[in-house]
Amino acid sequence: MKNHAVIVLHDHGKVLFVKRSAAKKSLPNMWAFPSGTIEEGESKEITLVREAKEELGVDVKFEKDLASVELEDLGARLYFMQCSMINNQPIVFDESEIQQIVWLSFEDFFKKFKDEEIGHGLIYLRNHPEIWTN
Repeated sequence: MKNHAVIVLHDHGKVLFVKRSAAKKSLPNMWAFPSGTIEEGESKEITLVREAKEELGVDVKFEKDLASVELEDLGARLYFMQCSMINNQPIVFDESEIQQIVWLSFEDFFKKFKDEEIGHGLIYLRNHPEIWTN
């Protein structure tokens, strides 16, 4: 099972969501959070910082663990981790990874997008609002 650090980036009451590239093998054209595989010997917090810099060009500070979920059918464990920006504003560096970013509240995001448009992790969070309403 692969472990993934999931970046839940907050800023002024909004959360950063990304639309994955059509070229991605997993969840193409789906809305998700930026994330990355936790490499051997790497902590999930280090992965969070590395992936935020690589995918979005932003330095982040880990704040707290929100939840974790095992997606056995996909062979993945997701660690949702809340963080804040230290500097810069997120941008799309590589359109083969991310094609679009949007800042929305969880409520507005879940009103705007159906399950068919979002990744497994976001479907999990939609069904567990106690995680993101605190």
